[in-house]
Amino acid sequence: MIIDVSNTIGKHRFKPEIKAEDLLKEMDKSGIDIAVIHSYAESIDNQSVEEAVKKYPNRFIGLYVVNPWDDDAAEKFEDALVNHGFKGIYMDPIRHGYMLCEHMVFYPLLEVCKKYDVPAWIYGAAEVFSSPIFFDAIAEDFPEVNIIMGRMGLQYDNASAVAIGKRHPNVYIETSSSMDFNTHRAIKTCGINKVLLGTGTPEAGYFDLELMKVRNAAKNYEDGERKVLWENAANIFHIKEEEYDH
Repeated sequence: MIIDVSNTIGKHRFKPEIKAEDLLKEMDKSGIDIAVIHSYAESIDNQSVEEAVKKYPNRFIGLYVVNPWDDDAAEKFEDALVNHGFKGIYMDPIRHGYMLCEHMVFYPLLEVCKKYDVPAWIYGAAEVFSSPIFFDAIAEDFPEVNIIMGRMGLQYDNASAVAIGKRHPNVYIETSSSMDFNTHRAIKTCGINKVLLGTGTPEAGYFDLELMKVRNAAKNYEDGERKVLWENAANIFHIKEEEYDH
């Protein structure tokens, strides 16, 4: 089994729509069994994600996108979990205009994650709004919530990202857009149980290249490919392999 925790589908104001069937074709070509999907943060389209999950429940897991500045953001997210089949939250502080140290803005969403035992995928590139160092306080304040640090600092602050992944048992590192040596460093520093395959398809990468990179980094560790390619993600999203057999 292979689980990819970073994929975008849906409509965008300026870009061509990414349809579930198009993503599925690419997944099948590359042997991806399950894709964790979300809409664009700047063009929220949770409906397309919900429809994809309902139509292909063995292939997609949906992350809900909501602007945390909305007064009813937490209520919307809770409704998405309870009534619409979503399994976590996707957060992009750059697109939604808040810093990850502005806890009052997005902590209500993490309270919902805590209540329902679902993960938070949080964009963690080396930007002023999303610097990996901010994950320290978030992880300490929400030790019960599994946090996926998306993009793991990119190339500029990978060292801080993986140090935080090592320090906090609830922070997992996602590999999309990383250089090969940073993927090696993530596994070496955080441990083989803390790294997740993410390709960022189709916005930040594509399946074959990312699979090659991650397999190369994990191959010399005991059960390395199995853990990074699917088992770690399966534990976070409570996936039983037999339930998703397609």
